[in-house]
Amino acid sequence: MWTCPKCSAKLVTRNLSHSCVKQTVRGFFAGKPPGGVRHARAFIAAARELGPITLHPVKTRIALMVEVRFAAINRITEDGIRGHLWLKERHETDRFRIEPLGRDFLYHFELGDRRPLDAELRRFLAMSYAIGCREHIKRKR
Repeated sequence: MWTCPKCSAKLVTRNLSHSCVKQTVRGFFAGKPPGGVRHARAFIAAARELGPITLHPVKTRIALMVEVRFAAINRITEDGIRGHLWLKERHETDRFRIEPLGRDFLYHFELGDRRPLDAELRRFLAMSYAIGCREHIKRKR
């Protein structure tokens, strides 16, 4: 792990692209709609059920990480959140909008009153959490 000398962000490699904006979790949630914050906290709690995580808030999003960032909450609305999960493989699903990212994929999701935290989102969150732990790298060794 490398620590940015400007913002103390912990990154997997030296000089990895990131925002040096300093933000707290409390500051990130300040002024956001309570309904969306409730869903954001439920999503974070579901990730914590998988194991330890670190929250990395910046101005526009809050990332979830173990050794690397594996998920993010990108938007908080009145009644939910929008976010994404990082996966290394493409899986057939109607729950997510899939965005190719080089050899990887971002799985964009909505979570809220109309799209609850269901078993499918939890399953994909677990797969993404394993990437946060860099299990795909450890398996290759």
